[in-house]
Amino acid sequence: MSPNDNTRNSTDEMIEAAKAAEGVGGIGGSPSDSKLGRAAAYWEFLGTCTQCGHCTKACPSLTAADMTLGDVAKAMLAAEREAGDREDLAYAIAANPRLVQAVRGCFFCTTCKNTCFAHNDVCDLVYNARVDFQDLGLIPRFAWTSVQVDQEWDIFTAYRAIYGIYLGDLTRHVATDDHGAESDCEVAFFPGCSLAAYAPDLTREIFDTVQELGGKTTMIDHCCGSPLKSAGFFERAEALCDRIAEEVDSSGAKTMVCVCPGCANAMRSTLAKHGLDVQVKLLPGYLSEHGFAPKRPLPEAPLCVSKSCQDRDGSYLEETCEALGIDADAPKIFHGCCGAGGAVGAFDPNRQASQADSKLSFADDGSVVVTMCPTCTYTYASQLMAVPRDISNKHYAELMFENQFDWPKVFAQLQGMYEGEYGPWLNQVFA
Repeated sequence: MSPNDNTRNSTDEMIEAAKAAEGVGGIGGSPSDSKLGRAAAYWEFLGTCTQCGHCTKACPSLTAADMTLGDVAKAMLAAEREAGDREDLAYAIAANPRLVQAVRGCFFCTTCKNTCFAHNDVCDLVYNARVDFQDLGLIPRFAWTSVQVDQEWDIFTAYRAIYGIYLGDLTRHVATDDHGAESDCEVAFFPGCSLAAYAPDLTREIFDTVQELGGKTTMIDHCCGSPLKSAGFFERAEALCDRIAEEVDSSGAKTMVCVCPGCANAMRSTLAKHGLDVQVKLLPGYLSEHGFAPKRPLPEAPLCVSKSCQDRDGSYLEETCEALGIDADAPKIFHGCCGAGGAVGAFDPNRQASQADSKLSFADDGSVVVTMCPTCTYTYASQLMAVPRDISNKHYAELMFENQFDWPKVFAQLQGMYEGEYGPWLNQVFA
């Protein structure tokens, strides 16, 4: 019998003991008297999960843990039932390596959701588990201190400050030394944290183009909050999106243009929640609608287009291929997380590298991997520098505009941040 089998039996015994103690065929306790802040989400999930096992087969993390997402919900509630207090609860969860693997090893790639016959929001289940993990102190500080994107300093804002990257003149809806807050904008441009930090010239070029095509534009200089969700700060992530919605409203913009599919999804749902009549467009679709022609010819090498995890129905992929002037069925398209999702790298760096390498293996030698999310571009660039292959890696915007990412420079500067004069300050800020 393997260690996993022993753990499986232990968890099953806890669940059965809870059932026997309660005498009602269910896990002991109830959402109202829970030691878990998100217990209601687990109860709700268990009410609809059929335990068919399709999510386990679709997800490497669940396969490694030998758990279904229903098992995750059961295990969280079973640990709560057996714990005398929150300290006992934290210990019980931490002592279950299969449960920790299932929760911390999730890329939030939505593959499990796409295979769920009951149409459960399985990513939401793990997001809630991350919240409880954070509340119980089960996610180490080093995993999230540098990506608190709702604070003044995170890895992106620190990078921009240290290397003199200034984009404040593009943010018109916020008062600066140069102008007051302006409320007559037509478009709000949302480049996302990676693009604004690591490709400021490309960011400016895209901004200028959006403004030329759509009228007075302002830049929303924030992150969509995805790193906060991964770290278990769900409410902080929602509050950040709410703040962005307020800024969009104050700007007067009726269109929001996003570069990343994940940002577009987050902002579309938030703006709708606030009842704002603002259209959210992904950049390629917006450019196509306004008759934009790419400023540079496509590479002669074969293109291997990587679908974003957040592009569940493939509509963003179709828009991107149309904007690039290529047939969506012609390039070799592969799906799944690049390895950066869910902050898995902070839990298992080797698995992040392995995931990135497995996705890059779909690309034929000599081809160009085209990504839709700037974070995917970053991740693949890092992996190709660590393990070189005869392929190159471009974000779709690099195929449409003149300015490009300079990844060797970016990675050298990221390392230099900690080795130079700002190292002590960074270590203090991100301690």
